[in-house]
Amino acid sequence: MSDVSLRQLEYLRAIARLGSVTAAARELFVSQSTVSTALTDLETALGVTLFVRSPRGMRLTASGQRALAVADNVQANLEQLWEAASRERKALEGDLTIGCYATIAPILLPKVIAEFSRRHPQVRLSFVEAAHGALLDDLLNSRIDLAITYHYELASVRPAAGVVAQWLRSDPPYALMPVDGPLSSKEELTLADLATEPFILFDLPPGGDYFLNLFHEADLTPNVRFRTTSFEMVRSLVARGLGNALLTQRTVLERSYEDLPYTTRKLDIRSEGLGIEVMRLAGRRPVRRMEAFVDVCRETVV
Repeated sequence: MSDVSLRQLEYLRAIARLGSVTAAARELFVSQSTVSTALTDLETALGVTLFVRSPRGMRLTASGQRALAVADNVQANLEQLWEAASRERKALEGDLTIGCYATIAPILLPKVIAEFSRRHPQVRLSFVEAAHGALLDDLLNSRIDLAITYHYELASVRPAAGVVAQWLRSDPPYALMPVDGPLSSKEELTLADLATEPFILFDLPPGGDYFLNLFHEADLTPNVRFRTTSFEMVRSLVARGLGNALLTQRTVLERSYEDLPYTTRKLDIRSEGLGIEVMRLAGRRPVRRMEAFVDVCRETVV
């Protein structure tokens, strides 16, 4: 262990997050040769190869992922040591980066951020919005500290190995339709009703697979007229009378960006809906600010 330094672990984490020695050196304000030499020394000390090197960048090997988890734990333990030393100030400090599935973010995240920032103003909080797979990659490579996303049980979604998840709530799917559409007179809709009309598919991975799977399980095939990865585009196309749609997150106002109205209906379906959960790395001990953010999520995302 005397051959492994904290600085080497810092360089390991930076390379894993940024994908190259050059980018890590630039961020850390040191020379490229300094980072490269430190990485070589670390690999020699451990006796394993940590990265696969290619013209497109550097990717962690299986040994590298295990080493990164240990490095993250070392960093977390050091931060906990610092936090314990300053606990008498009763204020959390440091950086915290949250990843959130794109459609959940504008509906749920603002109130969580507002409450967390009120309680812990000295934490430098940032966030990213992305698709489910990208959030998992960011979490596994320590580019984010926590990920808020849906719990998908689909063959097309890789299992979230190496993470721990805490359940927040479950949202059932609901239908959107034009105010004067042929289905607007019904108080409740079925998937069979929707399958007979033009359908607008929300297709941000793996959202499209989830909605199509609902039809598949009912032995139905929707008439998909348009696909879009934009939550707002779905609402705008429906408001323009171009088809019906399914979503899980609801806005307070049922109007598009063009200020055109649409209407919504409950969906008669046996599905419990999509669960929302917050995930963290299983091999990384959470620091206090991570635990505090999860606490705020569990209190506000209801």
